[in-house]
Amino acid sequence: MRKGFILLIGMLSINILFLPSVFAQGSTQFELPQGATARFGKGWVKDALFSPNGKELAVATTIGIWIYEVSTGNERDLLRGPMGGANAIAYSSDGGTLAAAHEDRTVYLWDTFSGSTRAFSGHTGHIHAIAFSGDDSMVASGGTDNTIRIWDVHANNLRAILPGYTSAVSSIAFSSDNSMLAGGSKDGTIRIWDTGTGDKIYEFNEHTERVSGVIFLHSDRILVSSSLDGTIRFWDLVFPGGSLSPPRRPNAPIHAVAFTSNPSASDADKYTFASGSEDRLIRVWNTTADHLVNSFDRNPDSVFDGHRDSVNEVRFSPDGRTLATASFDGTVQLWDMRRRTPRVTLTGHTGMVKALVYTADNRIYACGPGLDGKLRLWDAGTGTVLSVIREHTGLTDAAAFSWNGKTLASAGPENDKIFLSDVDSALTNNGDWNNSSLQEILTGNRDGITALAFSPAGTTLASGGLDGKIHLLNIATRQELATFRGAESTVTALTFAIDGTFLASGEQNRTLRYWNSLVGEERKSFLLESRAIGALAFSPTTRFLAIGDAIGDIWLYDLQTQTGRTIFTQHTRKITALAFSRDGQTLISGSEDGTILLWNMNEVLR
Repeated sequence: MRKGFILLIGMLSINILFLPSVFAQGSTQFELPQGATARFGKGWVKDALFSPNGKELAVATTIGIWIYEVSTGNERDLLRGPMGGANAIAYSSDGGTLAAAHEDRTVYLWDTFSGSTRAFSGHTGHIHAIAFSGDDSMVASGGTDNTIRIWDVHANNLRAILPGYTSAVSSIAFSSDNSMLAGGSKDGTIRIWDTGTGDKIYEFNEHTERVSGVIFLHSDRILVSSSLDGTIRFWDLVFPGGSLSPPRRPNAPIHAVAFTSNPSASDADKYTFASGSEDRLIRVWNTTADHLVNSFDRNPDSVFDGHRDSVNEVRFSPDGRTLATASFDGTVQLWDMRRRTPRVTLTGHTGMVKALVYTADNRIYACGPGLDGKLRLWDAGTGTVLSVIREHTGLTDAAAFSWNGKTLASAGPENDKIFLSDVDSALTNNGDWNNSSLQEILTGNRDGITALAFSPAGTTLASGGLDGKIHLLNIATRQELATFRGAESTVTALTFAIDGTFLASGEQNRTLRYWNSLVGEERKSFLLESRAIGALAFSPTTRFLAIGDAIGDIWLYDLQTQTGRTIFTQHTRKITALAFSRDGQTLISGSEDGTILLWNMNEVLR
């Protein structure tokens, strides 16, 4: 960066405010990278599982695997590394090994005592399901390469590949005698395999949407499956092989199911069944083997209503006394099954971050979608989800807060609409998440919108899109002020300097451009050595420009000395939001992995 850019420093004003200490201890301090002072958010939940002794709960997230103490809810460990987050987990029967399907398309076996790992590689797509056989001799994994792979744990190699699926494998389970393996897929298909020969035994095609869970029951004579089509089905695996009855409908898309059998020998044929649904309720049935299918014709024995959003995971402890449920509201609840009451709440498991703002009341607000695509607001300091902005559903690829945190804009690549919402309205109404906070709908890039930024005064909104154009929109009049042309690929990030005179834009092809936002004139462009740009932020003095990339690193450029350095953040996914504190002493980074890191600029610049 040369002369023209150095001149910008003197042209911009300084606005310094004090950033107070809002950092909590505990999970915010786990394994922080150098220069970071806190981590907010623990990654969004992909799977959860009790250890065989029931004393610990492992939670697979987009940053790694959190290990919680069940009795207290305290964090015990965070298993993470360069393999990225974990999509699914399974314990060996003795609890000594935790198998995890990580985002680098590899299955890792974690030694739960030493933390060491060994790896099984071969999947060509992301892995979404994993299971140990009952004798711990095999691990099965399935994912988006439309296959199930069976790994020999003792020989440490691939034992078999089960092909034939036409879409991603979403759930798998071994039978109790390890002779069969069930695999459900995204298109609703279920296949039952002979683990010895690799032959297909059954195929069931009656689900119409993704199979969210499969479980063998009643001495492996029955398979239970759940689906996002809102049904629970029972399949006869003895004779004649097929559906045992019409599907059971708890009246909402079912994200997860769990069964537990009574460990008492006298009650060995008794089962407790739980389902987690999009209507945020957990339904629990108590039944026997003889009445397993027909029990769902009546109402559930209990309905747990403790989450504020869809329930995407349910798991029983081995003794059946505790139920763990995870929700898109960012919480994991541990329920006492005897009293039918919540016992411990684990917080901070929010969705991906798309925008950040430091507000006047000393809070850091974040927004972004979860696995269901709905846009949510949450308090980063507490990890509490505050609201679901329902009118923004489907328009969540790009988001931005106004500089005062009062307005939220969001848009997506599907059309040219930009939704503006009043943040205060979204946070009021006593937590009623059905309220409408919509203020305006603006029109941006015709072919889809991929980046947004407010001017510091809050009067102008910049919109970048798939067409490589940047539109400046007057928020009050809903009129277009200017169109900047010159980008050679999709505009992926935008940020205004603090006086609104200059605008920086980043592109998919690694190009960084600087614009005079008053006249629409491009001042300079640079091709960066880093990867595709995901986020940009000027420091208050405009001495520094922070650039977040597609793999989770930050490139910090000093405009005064014309030098740069890389911050290795430990974010496991693309950085999608960057913001400086008003005094410039802290840089805040948010990622699609669902975490927010705070950086001490004095430490970073050493």
